[in-house]
Amino acid sequence: MPLALHSRVIKAAALVGSGLAAYTRTRRAGEVTLLGFHGLCENVGDLGILDWSLHLPVSGFRSICALLASDYRVISLADLLEARKHGTKLPDNAAIITFDDGYASNYELAYPILKKFGLPASIYVTTGFLGSEDMLWFQRVDLALGRTEKPTIDWKINGKKLRMLLVTREQRQQSLVRLIPELKELSDADLLHEVCRIEEMLGVKTPSANDLPQVMRPMTWDMAREMSASGQIEIGGHTHTHPILARCDSIAMRAEIFTCRDRIREELGAMPISFAYPNGGQDDFTHETMSLVKEAGFQAACSAINGRVDDQSSLFQLPRYGTPESIWEAEATLSGAYETLKDWRQSCLKAMSMI
Repeated sequence: MPLALHSRVIKAAALVGSGLAAYTRTRRAGEVTLLGFHGLCENVGDLGILDWSLHLPVSGFRSICALLASDYRVISLADLLEARKHGTKLPDNAAIITFDDGYASNYELAYPILKKFGLPASIYVTTGFLGSEDMLWFQRVDLALGRTEKPTIDWKINGKKLRMLLVTREQRQQSLVRLIPELKELSDADLLHEVCRIEEMLGVKTPSANDLPQVMRPMTWDMAREMSASGQIEIGGHTHTHPILARCDSIAMRAEIFTCRDRIREELGAMPISFAYPNGGQDDFTHETMSLVKEAGFQAACSAINGRVDDQSSLFQLPRYGTPESIWEAEATLSGAYETLKDWRQSCLKAMSMI
């Protein structure tokens, strides 16, 4: 287990074991927690993939769903919107399950578990990824570094020189960790050009859908239609090609949001109600982005900014926690223990500054 993940598990276990999570669940019962997942996997370890952080083992997801079904009230995004519209109260300890990107594992692995426990969810799809040859750019970088036969490359990006060692799997993973944040700083047009250059330099071809490892493969529109028709799953928007919207110019930003909306409406026969910003950090979308999402007819949008939803939360900047890596982390997140600990720390710092 990586050191950072080990530290997170210990912290979460301490919050649960100390009783803080149980205490907080009663004190913050009126808030809503959004959980963000990506894909699932049956077995971690395919040597053809360097970054497994987007693919939670299905056993872990099943345990989290059991916790949600037992101790929380899972609602849909539509339920949240209806409560806001009519000023009604949501059930205590409410939670919303979301997925980003549109992986086939959402249908093949997550959907059966959601049906078993009767839990609704929102799946935010990158429409150019579904049923096409347009692979997500970060998948291309992962596979390029993982499949190249070159032992090292020197790369200049953002005024920096990166020497990327590629002999061992660990070196390839470290190179990916260094490269991805630098790529995210580029404009969308420059990013895609840089990804093509990386593939060319490393001597690898852009993968096709059939060439992707199983966990990286997109769902089909037939899968999306079946889940949407069930009434249990909302299919929402996540752009057309997964750029960081703040790195797009106004024309490209509009095209990404409106094309995504139009493709979902065309394939599913209904307007999507909500959206999720790719990457989703504070600097990854702008006021213009939110205005365009609203103009396109979406009624809400999820970020990836940690926090819980209360009556003051903007519907177009909904806070959302990332994937819990353990059942303890899920409980610490859903109960509000992390937020309570954060509030206590801030109160202590404020008190000390007044001494």
